[in-house]
Amino acid sequence: MIKRGLVIILMALVLGIGYVLADQDDSSPGPSVNSRGIIMPSDAAGPEKQVVRSFLLEGTYQEWFRTVYKVMHGQRLIAEPLIRVDKNFELLPAAAERWEPSEDGLTWYFYLRKGLVFSDGRPLTAHDYVYTFRRGADPENAYDFEWYYRPIKNWGAVVRREVPKDSLGVHALDDYTLVVETGEVCSYLPALLTYSWASPRQAVEKYGDVWSTKPETSISSGPFYLTEWSKSDRMVLKANPTYYGPAKPYLETFVGLLFNQATQPPALPAYEADEIDFTNITSQAELGRIQTDPLLKHELNTFTAFNAFYLTMNTYSGIFSDLRVRQAFSHAIDRNAITKSALQGLATPAYAMMPIGFPAANADLHSVQRFDPVLARQRLAEAGYPDGKGFPYVEMWLRGGEAGPTKDAMEGIQAMLSQNLGIDIGVRNVERKIFMDALNGHTLELGLVPYGYDYVDPSNLLSLWMSNGRHGWRNDLFDRLVVQGGTIVGDPDRRRTVYQEAERILVEDVGAVFLWHSQNNQIWKSNIKGDAIEPNIFGYRAWRWDQVQNLSTTIYFTNEPRKGQRVSFWERLFGGG
Repeated sequence: MIKRGLVIILMALVLGIGYVLADQDDSSPGPSVNSRGIIMPSDAAGPEKQVVRSFLLEGTYQEWFRTVYKVMHGQRLIAEPLIRVDKNFELLPAAAERWEPSEDGLTWYFYLRKGLVFSDGRPLTAHDYVYTFRRGADPENAYDFEWYYRPIKNWGAVVRREVPKDSLGVHALDDYTLVVETGEVCSYLPALLTYSWASPRQAVEKYGDVWSTKPETSISSGPFYLTEWSKSDRMVLKANPTYYGPAKPYLETFVGLLFNQATQPPALPAYEADEIDFTNITSQAELGRIQTDPLLKHELNTFTAFNAFYLTMNTYSGIFSDLRVRQAFSHAIDRNAITKSALQGLATPAYAMMPIGFPAANADLHSVQRFDPVLARQRLAEAGYPDGKGFPYVEMWLRGGEAGPTKDAMEGIQAMLSQNLGIDIGVRNVERKIFMDALNGHTLELGLVPYGYDYVDPSNLLSLWMSNGRHGWRNDLFDRLVVQGGTIVGDPDRRRTVYQEAERILVEDVGAVFLWHSQNNQIWKSNIKGDAIEPNIFGYRAWRWDQVQNLSTTIYFTNEPRKGQRVSFWERLFGGG
C-alpha cells in the first residue's frame, strides 16, 4: 500500500507539473518595462533585481571639474559628457549629437541634442559646458587635472592668471552649439572631451563645492542621480527619471560600498558571499583559486591594461648616453620569464609603449627589443665593456615603496643583467617625491616607471616622450612626428602611420626599455549581460572605468542561474530566485 501511495503521489506531482508548465507556455508574458519606461530584454530579471553592487573608493566630491584625484567614480554616472566611448573605443554621441572641425582644424563645433535637462528641470545647454570648462580652468578652483585640457586655447594662460576666464577658447554660439578653439590643430580633441561631464552652475553657485556630496543638494544631468551617501559606508545611485539622453539604463540602482585607500576591502570573500557583483582581482593567490573554482572560473575576465612599465634612463649624460649600452640592456631582459614567474597572471610582455589593442599599436616592433643575450653582450662589448668589465655600478630606482610582485620582478631583472651582461646593478626603493623630482629634472639615471593612459588615442601615450616631457631622452624626428600626428584631421590611416613611425623611433633608439603591460583580472556575475561587456573587436570582455558611463546603458541581470552554479531539481522546473 505504501509503494502504491508513493506512485500515486509521484504521478500527481508529474501531472501537476505538466499543468503548471503548460499553463506557463500558454500565457507567456510580454516584455517587461523598467522604471524609466525602457523595454527590457526578454531574458531580463525583474526591476527589483536590477541592482549592481561593488566596492568603491571613497572620494571627496562627485564633480569631475572640482577634483579628479579625489573624485568618486560614481560621478561618471550622474553627469552627462559631450561624448562617450564604446567597448571598441569608438566615440559615441552623448550630449553632443555630432561634431566637426573647421577647415583650418583650429575650431571644433559640437551640436547638442535638445530636450536634455538637469534633475531640477532646468535645460542642459551649451552655456552649461562653457561654465563647466571655465570652472576647470579657474585658478581659484585649483583643479588638480587642469593639465589635461591644455590643448584648449588660452587654457594655460587662464590657469596662470594671465588672462580672464572669458578668454578661454570655449564659447556658445547659441543654446545648442558649443565652440571649442585650440591653440594648435588638435585632431584628437573629441577623444579628449570624452572627459567633459557637466557641472551644474545653479548648484555650484548656491551650495559651493559641497553641492555634490549630499542627495538634497546634488543635481544630475546623467543616467543616474544620487540618493544616498553615508560616509565610510555606502553610496547609492538610482536611475534618473528626468534623463532623456541616449544612455537610458536598464539598471535601476548602483550601490557602491565605500572604502579608503589605507584599508582595502575583502573583495573576493564579499563576492563569494553575494555582497557584491563585480570586483578587480589583484592577488595572485586569489587568482589561482578562482581559476580552479567550478563557479568562479566562469566569471573571470582577463585583458591587457592600456599602460606600460619600463626602465627610463638619462640619455643626456652618463653611461646611458651611449645607444649601445641601452640596446644591451634591452636585449638582456627576458620579459617572458618575468611575466611567467614574478608577475604570473598580472602582466604580459611589453616591447613598445602602446599595448596591442590600443589605437596605432604595432606588433612589428616586438623584435626590436627582443631578448637576445648574445646580442646584448655584443652591444656592451662594442660600447667598451666586454663581459661587463669596467661598467660602473648603477642603481635601479623604484618609486614610492614598491613591494610584492613588482619588486620581485625588478630583482629578477637585476639577476638577468648580472648573468647576461656581467654587471652589478642595485635595486633601491625611493620616496615618491625624490623619485619624481629626479625624473622630471632629468637626473634619474635608471628607474622603473609605470604609466597608464588618460584617453584612448596614440597622442596620449606618445606625447609623454617628447623632449619637453619628463624623460631624459630626446629625438627631434620623434618630436616632429608626434606633433604632425596631432594635426592630421580626416585621414585616420595616415595619422596612424605617422604615430607608428614615431613609436618605432622611440623603441629603436631605446628611449626606454619596455618591460610589461599590466594584465587586469576582473570577476563579475555571469548572469549579468549587456553589449558593453560582451567581447569587443579585440576579443576580450572588460569592465573599464572609462566605459562605465556606457555600461549603464546596456548591462542588466538576467533571470538565468549563474554559469557553473548548482541548481536544484525544483529550481530547474519552476525557476530559481
